Amino acid sequence: MKAPAAGTGRAAAVLSSLVTAGRLPAALGVAGALLTLLGAVLPWVVGAGSDTLPHGFRPDTATGAAALGSRAGLAGGDALVVVLTGAGALWAAVLLLIGRGRRVHRAVLVAAAALGGAWAALDLAETGTVRDRAGRLPDITAGPGPYVVLVAVPLLVAAAVLARHDVFEEQEVRTLRAVRLMAAGRVGEALEAQQRTVRAARRSPGRAHPATAGATVELVRMYVWTGWPGRAAELARQASEDARAWAPDHPEDHRRFQADIAEALG
Repeated sequence: MKAPAAGTGRAAAVLSSLVTAGRLPAALGVAGALLTLLGAVLPWVVGAGSDTLPHGFRPDTATGAAALGSRAGLAGGDALVVVLTGAGALWAAVLLLIGRGRRVHRAVLVAAAALGGAWAALDLAETGTVRDRAGRLPDITAGPGPYVVLVAVPLLVAAAVLARHDVFEEQEVRTLRAVRLMAAGRVGEALEAQQRTVRAARRSPGRAHPATAGATVELVRMYVWTGWPGRAAELARQASEDARAWAPDHPEDHRRFQADIAEALG
């Protein structure tokens, strides 16, 4: 038997490293998003009358009856909605899969499931009931497209519900974003972003936690870099007071925190 190619082995290794037990919900989201995109390119109507449908969902100028062309897969407007829905879901699911997901991305998955599912269900309910240009009921039935989209809906919902919200991972992502903004010279945006991160960290996991202290140290550095030594010193004092609560349980983290504060203040 021929051995698998090296490239295939590497791809499988990368995939197995991504699809861990903790990221399985995100993998379900990726599958749901891909199914949604697949549903958009499959036929949404079949039958003898499917080729006669005009494009777009709008009243016909001659008869006043609504045209059913938007049910015909990529030929009309419904497919555009489903493509955008699937693309949004894929963006959110991939970020969850690589460990950069946040609450907003889980909300995007729920919204994609709701919009795509409702759109497909409505099309299934209306297919064959809307008259054509001549005012006649076309000889059509539903194609595979909307059914595939409906199969994707529970996968997207499961991904959103089962995905674990990691406050520490989210805090790290937000801090790195603020650092990148600062490095790009967008000082005001960077300060606002890190201030929001510190406020969120004080709510969860709370002021008495090393992770909150880490985010606070980064904000202290930013204040020093941008010429606000007074704010930096006051924030460092508050963080040092908060650190007394967690120092006994995390002595190594406390020593690192003290060194980082001293380095930040110069």
